[in-house]
Amino acid sequence: MRLITLTLTCLLLLSCQSAESDRGVLRVGLAQMPITMDPRFATDAASVRVQDFIHRGLLQLDEQFQVQGDLAERWENPAPLLWRFYLKPGVKFSDGSMLKAADVAATLNAVMDAKLTSPLKASFAAIDTVTAEGDSVVVIRLKKPDASLLTRLNLGILPASMAHKPHQARKTVGCGAYKLRSWTESSIVLQRVDTQASVAAIRFSGVKDPVTRILKLTRGELDFVQNDLPPHLLPYIKQQQGLHIQTSPSTTFSYIGLNMQDEMLGDIRIRRALMLALDRRKLKQALFADLPVLAETVLTFSHWASTPLSELKFDRDKAESLLDEAGFKRGEGGLRFTINYRTSTDPTRLRLATAIAAMWQEIGVEVSIESLEWGGFYARIKRGDFQVFSLAWVGITDPDIYRWILHSDMWPPKGANRGRYANDQMDAWLDSAAEAGTQAERKAIYAKVQQQMQHDLVYIPLWYDPVIAVSGPRISGFKPSPDGNLKGLMSVKLSGQGD
Repeated sequence: MRLITLTLTCLLLLSCQSAESDRGVLRVGLAQMPITMDPRFATDAASVRVQDFIHRGLLQLDEQFQVQGDLAERWENPAPLLWRFYLKPGVKFSDGSMLKAADVAATLNAVMDAKLTSPLKASFAAIDTVTAEGDSVVVIRLKKPDASLLTRLNLGILPASMAHKPHQARKTVGCGAYKLRSWTESSIVLQRVDTQASVAAIRFSGVKDPVTRILKLTRGELDFVQNDLPPHLLPYIKQQQGLHIQTSPSTTFSYIGLNMQDEMLGDIRIRRALMLALDRRKLKQALFADLPVLAETVLTFSHWASTPLSELKFDRDKAESLLDEAGFKRGEGGLRFTINYRTSTDPTRLRLATAIAAMWQEIGVEVSIESLEWGGFYARIKRGDFQVFSLAWVGITDPDIYRWILHSDMWPPKGANRGRYANDQMDAWLDSAAEAGTQAERKAIYAKVQQQMQHDLVYIPLWYDPVIAVSGPRISGFKPSPDGNLKGLMSVKLSGQGD
């Protein structure tokens, strides 16, 4: 702690820059910059969170994960495979054009178009056709029942003229509260469409190093940061006059991904040994100030589809026994085998990987840590190019996430079953859950899914990350969201202090 304080103090003294004068501009620091502003292609958390300001979908979820209208004012389900959505009148895109049903149909049809190769295509596989009835009614006909259809219809809608085009990462038009004004290598600036708002513009700046992000907050160069902050910085932050910390539980699930098609990791004894060798309680206490809540599955305990599971407990002796049984006895120097562990260059993630590697070293498993810049790292994980990696599922609300990450039809590039897990019984359960008629039926099926997922150790669960939000003196009124979204920044009050 003393070293951190000294480092930050020295940086403050060395800096001769004054806080940037940006009246009406809210300045937000991001650990990772978004990859795309095209809602048809966004899968990374940073892109999704920034897009929330630009785009709106037919529907949205509230804090209880219940479906609410967004662009649609109402909807009906007159037949099992038929849905009608009635658009709110008077909604405009940021370019001034009026939102029409044809825009919604064009966007959804583009995502389903195999030529576009949208990573979201598999999520809409149950849809047969999307058509417009006049300017205000969208009609969706299904090939088969889809219990999760409504939760997926938060997809940002583009004008039809843009929806037909190939991927456009840095050029977009939406009907959200903000529009994209500029995008440089280091920042993205959004301009408020309604000029009467307190926050006229938002600048999202990429600042990878957490110490630097906090330093910029302290100097008044940033107004807000959230998450991707090592908890050991919290004592320093609390000492800084004008900075306000908020922490709350989240739905972000941190995990270790495993390549099930790897010759060694395909053996469940190896996967179980790696899990048993991890003292998760010690990890979260040492690295994250004991703020995370241990997780056994993707969904949080309070979610309607979650089921209680037994805790995966630390047992180093059992881990050693399983490795012996699998034929990997300790060799020269106590080494059994070596595995490659991919992670990003984010300091917090790198520290976690190092700590995990140290625990696996105790059971004779040598770990080669490969840290890559976010873009390269994420690209490799998405295509299944890894042995072991660590990441987090951010803002999970729909239990159909289990289909997305477990079904054998969801191997990359079709879905996010990046470890290439395959289990016929699991596939059957997931197919049934997707078509179940009632929430009770879905819950019963998902209980089996979660139990099997834990048994097969498709992923090694770690914990649910906390939301840690830090605000500077210029803003007030922010309320953290359990899924980590930043929508609350749209309604904060921005003062002239520091301008």
